[in-house]
Amino acid sequence: MAAPNLLSPTIINGKTTYLTLSTTNETNLLVNAANSNKAIKIISVYAANIDGVVSVDCSLDIYNSATAGTAFPIVNTVTVPADATVVLVGRDAPIWLEEDRRLTVQASAANDLTIICSYEEIG
Repeated sequence: MAAPNLLSPTIINGKTTYLTLSTTNETNLLVNAANSNKAIKIISVYAANIDGVVSVDCSLDIYNSATAGTAFPIVNTVTVPADATVVLVGRDAPIWLEEDRRLTVQASAANDLTIICSYEEIG
C-alpha cells in the first residue's frame, strides 16, 4: 500500500454517495480498496430520518480493513428524530479513509434512514 503524496496529487475528485438503509444490518457506505493509490477525505456524512413518526438510532464505524478487520465507532447509536437530519461528520472535523479501510453505517429500523456522504478522492 502506497498512500498518495498529498502535496502533489494528480487527481482530486469531489464525490457524493448515498443510500437508504433497507435493513438493520451493518452496510458499507464507502470502501477504499487496498492498493487503490487513493486517499479519501470524508467531508460530511448526514443521516436523514424519512419516517414521520418514529426516531431511529444510527451508528457509523470505520474499519481497519476494506474487507474485514476491526470496527472503530465514530458515532455509536445516536438518535435521529422523526423527520430530522443529523450531521454525523462535518467539514470542521473530516475523516481520512486510507487504503484498505471502509466506512459502515447501521440503523435500528429498516427503510427509515437515508445516508448522504460527500468526500474527496485524492490520488
